[in-house]
Amino acid sequence: MTLGKSRSAPAPGSATDVNSGATTFGVAIPFFDHQLGYDAITNFAVSAHDLGFDGLWLSDHLVVGPPPQHSRTWFDAPTLLAGLARVVPNMALGTDVLIAAYRHPVVVAKALATLDIVSGGRLVVGVGSGHSEEEYAVVGADFQNRGTVTDEFVQVWKQIWTPGPAVFRGRHITLDEPELLPQPIQRPHPPIWIGGDSRPAIRRAARYGDGWHPLALYPQAYAEGVAELRRQCERFGTELPTLSYSGFFGDIGARPVEETTRQPLTGGVQQVIDDIGRFDEIGVRNIVFRLGSAEHSNAQNLDQLALVAQEILPAVRA
Repeated sequence: MTLGKSRSAPAPGSATDVNSGATTFGVAIPFFDHQLGYDAITNFAVSAHDLGFDGLWLSDHLVVGPPPQHSRTWFDAPTLLAGLARVVPNMALGTDVLIAAYRHPVVVAKALATLDIVSGGRLVVGVGSGHSEEEYAVVGADFQNRGTVTDEFVQVWKQIWTPGPAVFRGRHITLDEPELLPQPIQRPHPPIWIGGDSRPAIRRAARYGDGWHPLALYPQAYAEGVAELRRQCERFGTELPTLSYSGFFGDIGARPVEETTRQPLTGGVQQVIDDIGRFDEIGVRNIVFRLGSAEHSNAQNLDQLALVAQEILPAVRA
């Protein structure tokens, strides 16, 4: 496979279309036990669409933490996003992020290609190696080698999504098929944004990714990650990928909160606007809000969504 300098082309109208230099803004679907009805999720997604958000993002888990938390419900990300695609036209649909190595790469490639087709080419594949040994144990997956397995998943997907024979021989995965269908709409493939902020994750983003999409970093840590990303891109002879950021789950309100305890993209409206300005200076071109908490009702989540759309987005898009 040629690594080269090329990156996957942006999906028209999606959160990856950053050629204009304008930052795009998405929102993650809240995933807490009492907020998981399909009707509530659909209502949240449609509200985000109608309020003018650019993308809809969905986390990926099998279980969360040790028992008794294993009973928590997590919908399958590609399946749910496919179900929402028709009710949120023109929004990018992203995984925030998909833990690839829980599954077989060919099965995931087919599911993601199907989602790209169903959505009309709006998929953004956020992918990471995960951190939960308990989740890997549920499916008997290889936790210790999850990083190199994830590297190979990304390479295999690119082979499968390229017309013609799908051939790959790696340390963990071997593939030799004449062709695997369906092919996604986006060419050469849906954008692949690498999650995580560890050195291996940053190296993966530089070598194989179309974007870097870490979660829950402070601006200084993000800037340090970008510096390392630039070094790795120079090493591999690749272009700097799209810079994206997914924030902390938390509250946004009219009043500011104490800075010493505040996390980015939470707190008062002006504090969040200032956070976005700091990430913009670093070069971030896509931001995902992660609103709410386990204490919020669905109505409170919708109130937070409206507050961001009415008080924050106009200020940062001006």
